[in-house]
Amino acid sequence: MKKIINWIIAIAGFTAGVSSAQPVPVAVGYPPAADWLPALVAKDTGIFEKHGLDVSLSKIAIVSNIPAAIMSGSLNIGATTPTVLIDTSTSGLDLVAVAGATRFVKDPAIFSVVAREGVEVKTAKDLEGKRVGVPGIRSVADVLFRKWLIDKGADMSKVAIVEASFPQMKDLLKAGTIDAVPVLEPFRSAILSDNTGYRVSDYIAEVNEDILGVVWAGSRKWLDANPTVVPAFRLSLAEALDFIRDNPEKAREIEKKYLGFTTQLKVPYSLTLNPAEFDIYANMFKEVGFVDKAADTSGLIYR
Repeated sequence: MKKIINWIIAIAGFTAGVSSAQPVPVAVGYPPAADWLPALVAKDTGIFEKHGLDVSLSKIAIVSNIPAAIMSGSLNIGATTPTVLIDTSTSGLDLVAVAGATRFVKDPAIFSVVAREGVEVKTAKDLEGKRVGVPGIRSVADVLFRKWLIDKGADMSKVAIVEASFPQMKDLLKAGTIDAVPVLEPFRSAILSDNTGYRVSDYIAEVNEDILGVVWAGSRKWLDANPTVVPAFRLSLAEALDFIRDNPEKAREIEKKYLGFTTQLKVPYSLTLNPAEFDIYANMFKEVGFVDKAADTSGLIYR
């Protein structure tokens, strides 16, 4: 919290007077997950408006659709992951991170490898010859899953990795179409609750016990043209985190309103962006065979 307070002090001078000017319209896209609750709280409680942002929220079912929506201009800021930013940067798209959202940590571990009942999987090597559904090839879940396979001595070439969106995973496991999935809450609990599947490993925590998970991002061109937005957006998220801490019941009501569910886990929110963590992901991209050379990540955080 001290870091957040220092951040607020540092940018307060920049944002002073913004709220008295004409609010800047900002279209924000988010997928249905608790990671993005601070933005929902900032919208619902008027925090964005107080800091001069006229934010419109759009719930996007598939997170991989958000970068294209940002580049087309239908969104200005959207939820994404470090791996997506690395991929888009190598493709010449100038998407940049504006704030962190949540981290992947050991406790609570929100991601697990889950196998379907009737298939015996105790270790990563047991997935050889199996069909695994990931929520997007080259996604953060996929990259970390492949890294986990390598770290645990499994032959990645013997694992059939296919795409399966989080909402589809339970049905695909039940049907026997796939044998296992790397899945996060609340979809993990839905699979475990009726014994459709069982937990094999909190795999991300076994790769890295504390690493940047998901971020807010925008187009550098649009952000440069609207210089008040990033400081105001960051300040709003920081205030929203304070609101969530101080008003947990009201925050859960807002979560239910926008997402249709609430999570009982203590979500590891963090606004911090560390350049070294983008390097970690870039090196993993290379290690799992997606690229021949680690990408230059020096420009991925908006300054």
